[in-house]
Amino acid sequence: MNVKVLVFGIVAAVVLAGAGIGGAYWWHQRNLPSQASAADCSLAQDIIDRAQKLPHDKTAVAKWQKDMHDLRTAKMSDGYLGLEISSYEAWSANRATDTGTAPSKDELKSVRKNANSHCTAVKRTLVFPTIAY
Repeated sequence: MNVKVLVFGIVAAVVLAGAGIGGAYWWHQRNLPSQASAADCSLAQDIIDRAQKLPHDKTAVAKWQKDMHDLRTAKMSDGYLGLEISSYEAWSANRATDTGTAPSKDELKSVRKNANSHCTAVKRTLVFPTIAY
């Protein structure tokens, strides 16, 4: 009888350990950032680059923002990457029209880090120029 209890205990411990390891792996995978496609990362860099050439006319900047929003929502599959890029778009538009405030270095660093975390699988590093007023 004691042998049966020992064997059952060992089997139960192995099953529980396997479930714990599997659960930890699932939790880790669930919390990783989504991975954007190469096309999404390329589009993101294109939008960042376009933001450097904004006019100072509020109407033209508003049109640019709408165009970039439409482009992102139509062409970019990774919405989490799109969210980071939209923050940069807004800051750039504010800079071009002299409205709002510039992002802090920490805010820009956070957006850069988060956006790049979505492009690691395609080995792409997005370059975010500093936004200064």
